[in-house]
Amino acid sequence: MTYDVAGFVLAAAAAVRVFAPDVAAVLRRLLGAGVRVGAATLMEQQRPADHSSALNEGDSR
Repeated sequence: MTYDVAGFVLAAAAAVRVFAPDVAAVLRRLLGAGVRVGAATLMEQQRPADHSSALNEGDSR
């Protein structure tokens, strides 16, 4: 029974060591995509500033 537990622990450690870089890369890509989507959403929500009145007031030639 002890060998089964030790074998399971070794197999789990090997699996973590093998797949951890791939999982980290996928999470990094998902985080980057989430940031891009969030930034795009924030840019869509912003209203364009009305600069026409500011330009007319500041134009004193």
